Amino acid sequence: MKISQLMILGLLLEGELSVSEIGEYTGLDERELKRELKELLKDGLVEEKAVLGGDLILAITQRGTEVLLENYQVLKRFLQNLEDTLCLQFSC
Repeated sequence: MKISQLMILGLLLEGELSVSEIGEYTGLDERELKRELKELLKDGLVEEKAVLGGDLILAITQRGTEVLLENYQVLKRFLQNLEDTLCLQFSC
């Protein structure tokens, strides 16, 4: 899973957001954001909730929450190992 997809899932874990809000929070350009959202929708990790003022509102699904948690555990271990390695190199 891409970091950008994890960012999107993390944002949606806090509540429903519009596509434009997700774009603002992530800083992804429109093309990349559409590509990532299309993949997340296809995989059943996010779902369409409504359309407000022409802007699609999205929410994370139960499966999306589970995938986010699985990836969180992996990222947490990775970051701890990275921190340990950097501290060995730079005497933290």
